[in-house]
Amino acid sequence: MRDRFPVGTFQFVLFVVVAVLVIPLGVNYIAGAEGFTGKLHLHASLNDAFGLTEGTGVTVRGVDVGTVSSSRLAADGRSAQVELTLRGDTQISTDAYLQVTMGSMAGIQSVDIVTDSAAGPFLQDGDRIAAPADKQPMQMDQIILKASHLLETVRDGSVSTVGRELAAAFGDRGDSLEKLVANGAALASVVRRNAPLLSGMLGDWVDTLDAMADSTASFERGMRSAADFTDQLDAQQPVFVYLLDHSPQALDRATALFDKYRGTFGGVLANLVAVEPIIADRDDALRTGLTTIPQGLKDLRSIVKNNRADFTLLGTQGPVCLFYDEPRRTIGDLTPSQPNLARYCPPGDGHGQRGAVNAPRPNDLGTRTWKQPGGVAGPPSVTDPLLIPDGAELLLMWRDLLERTRNGK
Repeated sequence: MRDRFPVGTFQFVLFVVVAVLVIPLGVNYIAGAEGFTGKLHLHASLNDAFGLTEGTGVTVRGVDVGTVSSSRLAADGRSAQVELTLRGDTQISTDAYLQVTMGSMAGIQSVDIVTDSAAGPFLQDGDRIAAPADKQPMQMDQIILKASHLLETVRDGSVSTVGRELAAAFGDRGDSLEKLVANGAALASVVRRNAPLLSGMLGDWVDTLDAMADSTASFERGMRSAADFTDQLDAQQPVFVYLLDHSPQALDRATALFDKYRGTFGGVLANLVAVEPIIADRDDALRTGLTTIPQGLKDLRSIVKNNRADFTLLGTQGPVCLFYDEPRRTIGDLTPSQPNLARYCPPGDGHGQRGAVNAPRPNDLGTRTWKQPGGVAGPPSVTDPLLIPDGAELLLMWRDLLERTRNGK
């Protein structure tokens, strides 16, 4: 009998095994969800604690993660301070907020932590969690009070009156109501399928209304201008009647002209395509020509006397000095060119002094800077026996002779 396993020892071993299994379960039951893990303490400030007490359960997405450890009035008396004790492994994002909820119609309250993010950063031990007032639910007493006020607004007999009127309105129109509901469902289906298109149309329409609102003043001015234009048309009614009477004949002549030159019209347009760039590049010259040519025609008309041109032709001018070695400039180049003060006409009898020698020179240089002779062109001068110089011409000749003598020319 001494070799057998003692009964007392077996009972002791069995007790130890049971204790190892049961005691942790009991501790977990008594201490709550945070019994065997580290603790995460969070603080919250609420306008109304809604009667939260120590031990109220705390959930995240409906999962029990801790309890309310304390609920007390703040020192300033304007808010309630609530302390939460959660399991240490609970991860709550910093954008989460606290919401007081009721688990049943009996009014048993709990605290639910609402979060839309599963990513960090997360709240740490001792942090404060938000508890916005607009996220807290309406309590049962407030719901019952508002329902009572609503029922008090319903007068006696109002419900029956409404029922009778609705029965009179829809009692014999069952088919119409059925079609209305069916058509409403079909219309809703069409709207749902075309939601993106309708959204874009409404957005564009809103933008159009905004643009019209911003352009109200311009629109009013346009309408006033249109009204003034209409009044002018009404005032010029005889002119329009005349144009309507004679326009068909003019249009017929224009049509005949185009028909006659239909074959060459394309060539004319093609030639215009080639000519247009040349005219466009010489816009400044064309503008100057359109300004000076009419004045030149007026001056030319002044020599007409008794329907005959009265002018004198000088045939004794003789050769002239010409300078044609100026580099050609690009079309449209309007920058000022520098004058060459070193050019001169070679001395000779009867040379028409049209070169740079006659141009005004700075600092009275005269002919002292002559370095580059110009070319002479033209027939020799012819002595006019009838030409007798006057005093002014003799003075000019004398000054020219002195100038050439001083410069050794």
